[in-house]
Amino acid sequence: MNDPDLKTDCRHVRWDRPCAPHKQRGRVCSTCDEYSPVRHRVLVVKLAATGDVLRTTSFLHAIHTTWPQAKVTWITRPSAMGLFHGNTLVDEVLSTDDAVTAARLATETFDVVLCPDADPDAAALAAMARGRQRRGYVRDAEGRVVALGSGAARWLHMGLSDAAKKANRATYQHLVAEVLGLDPKLVREPILEPSVGDTEWARSFVHALPVRGRLVGLNTGAGGRWAYKQWTREHQESFVRLVTDAGDSVLLLGGPEEVERHRQLLAAAGGRPVFDGGNHNSFGRFAALVDRCGAIVTSDSLATHVAAARKVPAVVLFGPTSSHEIELYGRGTKVVPPGLDCLCCYLPRCDRVPHCQASIEPNVVFAAVQQWLAASPVPRS
Repeated sequence: MNDPDLKTDCRHVRWDRPCAPHKQRGRVCSTCDEYSPVRHRVLVVKLAATGDVLRTTSFLHAIHTTWPQAKVTWITRPSAMGLFHGNTLVDEVLSTDDAVTAARLATETFDVVLCPDADPDAAALAAMARGRQRRGYVRDAEGRVVALGSGAARWLHMGLSDAAKKANRATYQHLVAEVLGLDPKLVREPILEPSVGDTEWARSFVHALPVRGRLVGLNTGAGGRWAYKQWTREHQESFVRLVTDAGDSVLLLGGPEEVERHRQLLAAAGGRPVFDGGNHNSFGRFAALVDRCGAIVTSDSLATHVAAARKVPAVVLFGPTSSHEIELYGRGTKVVPPGLDCLCCYLPRCDRVPHCQASIEPNVVFAAVQQWLAASPVPRS
């Protein structure tokens, strides 16, 4: 028998256990003042690299404005699921590697299915999902990715044409808003919320360091797809000297692939105030470390979008990828190597000597950082 007082349309319902308002505050459905009825069910299918997933969270405000009182479900790869911890605009995250995800798509009906990229795997999931409306892309019975609208067709064409990609001057946020039929004016910064524990850990970690002056984050890696997104070790060493000679300190930021690079930079520092932030941090701890910096230097990578989410100035170095697609929200500087007609090539490697990242001089990056340090408030205490 159904309980007539049970509000089964509430976003807090968990079905197999008491809801959080009941468990934590003793609320009961008949008199609950935290009742939050779901008016729209929205499915977002976004896989790709973690940085790409994070920057796509910038559309969540627009989604909730377009579909008020929405329950948002997001499908992504397991590697990106940690990005959503603490994100109150996403109600649940499903993994592509979980068989339950397929069962959910086969049994639930969504008001709208949003697939922002022409990723064949994502498009297949978007086609499989039961949705009253679909925006972006689906995959058809012959394995083709189908664009659902003119904005999606434009983005698909750009992904297949080097010339169109290089000629583009619009940001990812503007382009994908058109793909999804959202108002670009409603797009905000990405969302990445470190927990209270992450924030306290980073505060204690940095407090224990003999920091001198302001702390500048140097994101040393760039992911494995494009080798020349990473700034050269020699230029990173020179940049470290410039920062420390000016009376400030450097915090090395990176992932597991940068363990050896950090070891080399620390060895070359020769007693200067250069510190290793670690190579195995969770997304939350990484974000909390970025919070401690007055500015960061990074390639076009995850750290760019982490800085945007945390509203920390970023000096971003470009080469094989498009500088025009990246949105810095008025808190950053794009550094593009001068005199090269091959930029935005999206080649994994090239034979040009010096290559694009080797052409970005440390003094140019240092000058940009100095400007942001002078203009920026003191990092979070």
